[in-house]
Amino acid sequence: MSPEDPQKHLEKCWEACWHRARRPVEGVLIPEERAVEIAERMMRNIALDFDELPPEAEFTARVIQETSEATRDLVAGERRKKADPQLHHDPEDRRYSQNLDLDRLQSADPERGFQDPEWNRLPQVLRPLALATLSRKGIKGADAEDVFSDTLVELVRERGNSHSAPILDPTVFEELIPLHARIVQFRAIDWFRRRSALKNQPNSGESFDALTGDPDRPLQFEDGRADTISFEKIYTECREALSPVEWQLVYTLYVAQTATVQDLIQNDGFCAKLGIKPGASGSTRRRAITEMVEEALEKIRENLVF
Repeated sequence: MSPEDPQKHLEKCWEACWHRARRPVEGVLIPEERAVEIAERMMRNIALDFDELPPEAEFTARVIQETSEATRDLVAGERRKKADPQLHHDPEDRRYSQNLDLDRLQSADPERGFQDPEWNRLPQVLRPLALATLSRKGIKGADAEDVFSDTLVELVRERGNSHSAPILDPTVFEELIPLHARIVQFRAIDWFRRRSALKNQPNSGESFDALTGDPDRPLQFEDGRADTISFEKIYTECREALSPVEWQLVYTLYVAQTATVQDLIQNDGFCAKLGIKPGASGSTRRRAITEMVEEALEKIRENLVF
């Protein structure tokens, strides 16, 4: 399929939209018919915002992001209305025993802070996941318990840039699991840094605030279990870093997967958009496309904040 085929693009976009409506976040699962309703509404509403179909990457990123937000809001609202935190929870999700009441976890007393009794139940949900992660990193026993305790404090500590505690970020409880996992990873980095007292050793890094609160110095670390980063997050954080043509390349090859490099080499119209001269040989076209793809991916790596 060529990148210029709008019908095929909309079909792929609809499919992605439906899947995201069905599973807006790991652990949440809504009925298929509800997912159809949400996907249809989001596709229609967003399409009305444009006089003409925008680039595939921009349209897909927005549709998927807003679909996810709409579904999470729906799930949160229905759970709140029925007082049932387990509503729409995926029965196949075995990471922990059951959801807690997120509204209670996010409720803060003006003077005493986050003191709802639901917090007494949170450690039993998060501890096994956190200790397993820390154990793989070589942090065990009392040290792991200390790091875990720090992560619970981190959940309720206001960030300097937003004056908002991380616990207030999730819309549904399932989002708290990857949020806490990221905090665990940052605290593990801090633990190794303090232990080694070496500023530049592998796996060392800045504090949690520095990693999350300074947009001018985004730092990264590797973790094989880190959540897959969604395309809409990549597009949102790196939108200005890539040109429309570069986004088209990334989207076509890696997201929609509607064409290969070989397909693009044979597409005269698309090669013209890339600035490749008419009549250029196949090897010249391949080299130009490969270099542009590598440059686009490098820009994403440089601008994406984990």
